[in-house]
Amino acid sequence: MAGMIKELVAKLIVNEQSTLDFGVYIQYPIVITHPQVDVTSNAIPGHSGDLLTKNHRFQNISQSFTLYATRESTKYSTWSQLSMAINDWLVSDKYQPLYLDTMHEWYWEAILSQPANFTPQNDSEATATVTFNCKPYMRSTDSMKFRPLPSSQKVINKQQESAEPIIHIVGSGDFVLSINDQDFKLNGVDGEIFVDSEEQWIYKHDFKENRASCAVFPNNDFPSLKPGENKIYLKSGTAQKIEYKPNWRRLA
Repeated sequence: MAGMIKELVAKLIVNEQSTLDFGVYIQYPIVITHPQVDVTSNAIPGHSGDLLTKNHRFQNISQSFTLYATRESTKYSTWSQLSMAINDWLVSDKYQPLYLDTMHEWYWEAILSQPANFTPQNDSEATATVTFNCKPYMRSTDSMKFRPLPSSQKVINKQQESAEPIIHIVGSGDFVLSINDQDFKLNGVDGEIFVDSEEQWIYKHDFKENRASCAVFPNNDFPSLKPGENKIYLKSGTAQKIEYKPNWRRLA
């Protein structure tokens, strides 16, 4: 048993707690699920081969992990108590960052879809499966914090997928943000403004303070950072601060 536990070193991390805090280990092998392109297939009478309609998105994935615990490893006196403690920790009504420490550079945006129910394997050991409904893209841990726009005006996206950044400007008045020779105008800013490209929302302080009326964007598209080199700078306006969260991403 000690040798088995020694090899079960991977852990899940959510909200700064990990499975090891509960005396629980991740059982190998860990199989990572990958997303599928969302395409609608339609059969056409008299035509061989279905007609495919692109939905321009990837489907969410279902990612499962097998949990393992022993009477010695956990402080809970019954497997039901352990199950309830794990579920209290993981249950949420919104996506949460989900980390696997062996892939610490990336995290899923996940919500629990199948809670833990520990089943005894013998007198001293039990296992459970937890399953998460995850967005198809994993996020880079390195892109969780805001950073100032570089003086070089160059931002490098090393991934194969375009990133959907959050841009934060502190200041008042009219601003023009240039990204790859496209002008994103923000007029009548009153103190500060956030441009969230993933959520396609513009706000002040929080989501409830809608500032969509300030925006004049090319083709009504939100800013994105394409793979490779991006040129980004404040073309006009005086800002006390301008920063961005790149939200680097890759397919799971």
